[in-house]
Order: sequence, then structure tokens, then C-alpha cells
Amino acid sequence: MKTAAKLSVLGASVLLLAACDSLDPDSTKNEFWYSNPTGQTLTFKVDDKDYTLEPGKAAMLKLSPGMHKMQTAKGTQQDFMVYENNSGGIINPNSYVYYMMSEVYAVEGNAKSFRPAVYDVTINGHELSMPVRSSNAVLIDHNLFNCSYPLGEAFPTEITTSSQSKGNIKTKCFDKTELLAYLASEYGEKLEPATPADAAKDSINRIFNYEIPQPAFKDAETQKEATKLTDLLKQIQTSDDVDIHDKLNKDLHQASVDVVGAAVKMMANSTVAENEYYNKFINQTGEFRTYGVMPK
Repeated sequence: MKTAAKLSVLGASVLLLAACDSLDPDSTKNEFWYSNPTGQTLTFKVDDKDYTLEPGKAAMLKLSPGMHKMQTAKGTQQDFMVYENNSGGIINPNSYVYYMMSEVYAVEGNAKSFRPAVYDVTINGHELSMPVRSSNAVLIDHNLFNCSYPLGEAFPTEITTSSQSKGNIKTKCFDKTELLAYLASEYGEKLEPATPADAAKDSINRIFNYEIPQPAFKDAETQKEATKLTDLLKQIQTSDDVDIHDKLNKDLHQASVDVVGAAVKMMANSTVAENEYYNKFINQTGEFRTYGVMPK
């Protein structure tokens, strides 16, 4: 994929960090997007309220922290919790594939300084390496699938940054129809399926894992500290308190530090497999405590 050099430097920007989310004009808290990439009208319910969306459209609804329920047109129901630490997301009752694509905005001559991560992804049977994450989760959490620009809103032609900055990386959420149109328009990449069967060959490279790993460390001290950490995560998993992350934050931080401290002492004598397990454990527990929305 080519790099988009779209940055416009218009002088120094002043950023004011508000303590309250409601005062932040860029906050996406409680904002949940949905779209209809099909040729038929989309219908579903959230908290017993009907939502209808015509083909090719995108919309947003606001959900306050607390328990909610979503129901598809076929009657399948998903209960889910929205926590106070949420930054919104995508609700996806029909498990469509959604994408988060990164673009580089750079002052001319500086594009090579910005390199978004590249992932393997299959779209319409085309195997590609692109700065794109894909998910078909019923709840796509913007704490971990964080888009600068939501469904239905285009990447801007240029952005404003400080005079010292030479560029930035921005992300945008797409449904499949929107992404195909963008790639064809901006890059001349027409990813049409070679056969009708290829239209369903779309890979998922971003999984939301809500399982809390069972500690299985051979080192007794690491095992003890890891168990303390997962016990705290289980409190999040079972709680209906929207502020649970904030209330446990200090203990979670200390527990994570203690796991790392114990593991460092034994790593010199650890096998490759043990070190890989440690890394997986840290990544999985770290993601779990980050979720702002969770199926129940």
C-alpha cells in the first residue's frame, strides 16, 4: 500500500486536556456505531428499542455505562456490559467483518519516518499485507480497536498538527463495502472476488479474547503473583459495577508489577516455551483489564 502524504502544518496547536469526558470534543465515550454493508435493510434491537438501517448507511447510538442487551432480527440475544472506562465501539449483531486501517499523514519528504504496523489479511479471497486489522466480533471495543475516524466518516484530505510535528498516523473504521470503495478510489486496488465463493473469504486478524488465563507457571513465586492478578480480573468478569476498573486499578497495577518482578528473577533459567507462555499471559491479562465493553 502506498503512503498518503496529507499533512497540513498550520502552526502550533494548543491542546487542552479536560478532566471530564463530556468536555472533550474528541471523546467517543458511550458512542456505538453500526452500519449496513448489505443490500437489504438491517434491523435489530438494543434494550428492546428497534433500530433500522438502509443499505450502505452508518449510524451511531449512545449507550450509558451499565448492562444492555442486543437482539438480532432472528431473535438471537447478546447481553453485554458497558463500563465507565469505555471509549465506545461498534455493535455488530450480524457478525459482519469490520476493518481498522491506518494511514500516514506526513509533511512532504517525511513519510518514511512513519511506519504503521502491517498485518496479513484476506479480503474477497485476496491475500494481502496491509496496515489493517479485521474483526467480526459482536462487540468491537474501541479501547482496543481505536479508530480516529468512525464508520461512514472519511479520512480527511489533510490534518492540522503542531509546527514541530512532521506527521502522524491516523486510523479509520470501515465496513467491508466502505473499505473496498476506499481502496479502489484511493489506491486503484479493485479487490473483486475471483469466484462467488471468494466473496466470503475474509480473514479475522483481531480477536477479542474474554477468557482469563489459568496461571501455569513452574516457578512458585511467579505462580503466586499471577494467581493474585487473575483473581482480580475475575472480579471484573463477574462484577456489574461500572466503575470496577477504577476501583481495582491500583491493585491491578501492583499485581502486574509483582508478576513481572517474580518472572524476571527466573527468566535466565527459563525455556523458550516458558518465556513464550509468560509473554502470552502478560498480553492476555493486559488486554482483559483494558476492555471497556464485555459480553455477559
